[in-house]
Amino acid sequence: MGRLITKQDDSPGAPSVLMLSYGLWQRVFGGDPHIIGKETNLNNAKATIIAVMPRGYSFPPGQPDPTEAWGSLQLDPNHVSPGGHNFDVLGRLAPGVTLAQARQEMSRLVARWAESASPKNHVFTPKDHYPSMYSFYDEVVGSVRKAMLLLLGAVVLVLLIACVNVANLLLARSESRQREIAVRRAIGASTSNLATQFVVEGLALASMGAVLGVGVAFGSLRLIQSTNAGSIPRASEIALNLPVLLFALAVSLLIGVLFGLAPFIHVSAIRVFETLKSSSSRSSSGIASKRFRNVLVVAQISMAFALLAAAGLMMRSFWNLQQVNVGFNPKQLLTFRLALPQATYKDNAARASFWSNLQEHLQTIPGVVSVTMAGDVPPVRPELDNDTDIEGFVPVANGPIQNVAFYQATGDHFFETLGARLIDGRLPDSTDQNENSPGVVVNAAMARTFWPHQSAIGRRIRPSGTKAWCRVVGVVADIKNAGVDKPVGNELFYSYKLSTPSGFDVVIKTVGDPMSVASEARRTVASLDSTLPLAKMRTMDDVVAAATTRPRFLTLVLGMFSMLALFLAAVGIYGVIAYSVEQRTAEFGIKMALGAQQQQVLLQVVRQGLTLGLIGVAVGVSGAFLLNRFLEGMLFGVSKSDSSSLLVTASLLTLVSVLAAFLPALRAMRVEPVRALRYE
Repeated sequence: MGRLITKQDDSPGAPSVLMLSYGLWQRVFGGDPHIIGKETNLNNAKATIIAVMPRGYSFPPGQPDPTEAWGSLQLDPNHVSPGGHNFDVLGRLAPGVTLAQARQEMSRLVARWAESASPKNHVFTPKDHYPSMYSFYDEVVGSVRKAMLLLLGAVVLVLLIACVNVANLLLARSESRQREIAVRRAIGASTSNLATQFVVEGLALASMGAVLGVGVAFGSLRLIQSTNAGSIPRASEIALNLPVLLFALAVSLLIGVLFGLAPFIHVSAIRVFETLKSSSSRSSSGIASKRFRNVLVVAQISMAFALLAAAGLMMRSFWNLQQVNVGFNPKQLLTFRLALPQATYKDNAARASFWSNLQEHLQTIPGVVSVTMAGDVPPVRPELDNDTDIEGFVPVANGPIQNVAFYQATGDHFFETLGARLIDGRLPDSTDQNENSPGVVVNAAMARTFWPHQSAIGRRIRPSGTKAWCRVVGVVADIKNAGVDKPVGNELFYSYKLSTPSGFDVVIKTVGDPMSVASEARRTVASLDSTLPLAKMRTMDDVVAAATTRPRFLTLVLGMFSMLALFLAAVGIYGVIAYSVEQRTAEFGIKMALGAQQQQVLLQVVRQGLTLGLIGVAVGVSGAFLLNRFLEGMLFGVSKSDSSSLLVTASLLTLVSVLAAFLPALRAMRVEPVRALRYE
């Protein structure tokens, strides 16, 4: 309903307008059909509701916490920091224009702007501001494309392993039915009649598997969505709809036909007269058929090896991520987000007063050790890339520029509350809040960048948008800011009283369980301003865990697929060797009648399974290297060709091959010679 934001709405000083999501309209405004044109409060200021978006609409798509309301930016060029780099720009290409052409045009524009550069005029330059243009689709899902292809490959491999298993078992079954098939042919059954019979049997198996698979899929989908936690864009939109079910049905029917016909290879080779002449209802299989079944088992093992190797690398990578030092102690920390409405807290003094009062009141809650604030909590924060004047810094070719990736406004006792480690100088105190010469703290990465092999203490810098020069009073060990798996960027810490933001993450250190003080913290905030909502209340352990959600999810799903593949491969080995033992009952009986020991028979059968396993592992190594190419960029602290992971995977599969062959081997070992010969 309503209309979209117009150019007039986006003019500086224009009346505020608001577009609602469908969910917000239903939840907060009761689905009022006459909502368009009504006023509501936005940051304690009046805003007119001009639109309700359709059900399911999300922009930007793929957010863990979807946006529920949209307003006009009303960007005023006269009141924007020229050194800030905190806006995303979107544009629709003109008809017939490609992304490559747009990039070329942007490069020409940047080069032209560079010609007008001057010390007092901040403009784009090719050296410092290279154009980064992407399709919006790639921006949303590009980071997970490899992961999705990897999971798709895992699904296909598991499907192939299962199909090979079924084909192998049907093949063995058809060999045991050679006399039956010969009788059918003798009384007039045509090749097409026999082919139809096998296809129907294959379709029956595939159909039953498909029905069970749909049931498993419903449960798996909930597991994926519950463990995903925002790691995959638009995961909440995944559903088992009609197209998905039809696709699964089509794949199942195709597999039923193809692998149902697999036993037909031997049917076409049956000689009716010779088969009927045989006195036994079971004909011994030929060397060619045995080799073919063994090849299928080797294929299963090799595919399982590739999956297991990939899962092993992901597990090692995830383990390495868990061991990363994030630069602070997340234990016993509670955090939540507060945003002050600009209409109520109009200036720096009003905001500073509120944050100071909040810190004092929260400090009085029983069980609270200390309280602080942060512009954004680590280990993942938005990168600002602010131009920063650094006294005495001389740029060199291909060296760093005077730009700091992360600015962090902090409350009192920030470093003590988070448990950060001081490595040089001192931590800030009340004397560092002097507006004329404030004291600031930098991280070790910034100290190494701008003052290599020197002490950063006493150096002067001037942050973007300020006039005062700041003194560096301390250097702290790097606190992760770009992500757990990313290198730490340069970071500048300064007191919130110098330039107070309207939004803060409040961090509370407690004696015991952080959530035990959550309700009291809510009451404390409400006592200061009942209009302020608390957002994202969670422990810092959860914050750190959320930073590794995607590798955890991929490790979980890939691990499940690889375990399933390992199980299917073991079943395949067991089936082939069990059938082989059954076919060789008379052989084992004769050997034992002639003096062969039970242990010799056992070793002979186990050796067969071990041989299949070793060949499968050898073939699977090349497949593992091929699949592991998709892991590039998703691994942390481990190479895609890590030899130890491959060795562990090979050992595991070899062990499983031996165990799968052991049960049929025990059966062969217990064959009674007289009974076996009489039976034959």
